Amino acid sequence: MTDPLIAEDLLLVAHAPDTGRPLTDATRLTCGLAGALLAELALLQRITIEGKHLVVEPSHPDTGDSDLDPVLHQMAAPSRRRKTKDWVQRLQSGRLRNRLLQRAVAGGLLRSGSSTVLGIFPVRRYRPVAVDRREQLVAEQRGMLTGELTPNSRGVALLALISAVHLDGKLFPDLPRAQRRQMTKAVLRDDRIGSAVREVIQSIEMAAAAATAGGAAAAGSGA
Repeated sequence: MTDPLIAEDLLLVAHAPDTGRPLTDATRLTCGLAGALLAELALLQRITIEGKHLVVEPSHPDTGDSDLDPVLHQMAAPSRRRKTKDWVQRLQSGRLRNRLLQRAVAGGLLRSGSSTVLGIFPVRRYRPVAVDRREQLVAEQRGMLTGELTPNSRGVALLALISAVHLDGKLFPDLPRAQRRQMTKAVLRDDRIGSAVREVIQSIEMAAAAATAGGAAAAGSGA
């Protein structure tokens, strides 16, 4: 696979071109990246939905991708039958986010750099390098959202992920929130992306909420 993964495109639009700051919180973005890998596998017809579970197709050839195939193998294990939301929760991690960020850097989509907060605390920023691609992606998402462009499966999946991780307000600030959400739901009703992808998108919100609650509980117990 030579084209960027949906997860890489999500990272590209999720970082501000001028500062490299993430435009959504880390927990949601991390869950979104896990969901993006699952959505990619669904669009490649390696996984489908069976009831409330994601299942690997019986004759599932590898994709040849170093980030997708480990997920596929993990899901194919006989004891690994799980609900979609559980897979999103299980796969999301800071390690996954960092690995995909480094992949996006190596692929020329982002540039990594250091800065400080309050002039003291070091942070790493990821400034978009492929600015033209970013602008094209945002324009395409907006076009599908407003009905000016015919939806395609990968574009719809990215648009759904943008909404799920709450990036839509940053990318389309002129559209009222309620209107954006209604437009997104209308696009998602398109059968092109399939039930497995829709289930993944719906599960990101639940996984993000669970991860946030878990972090709050851990912080509370440590207080």
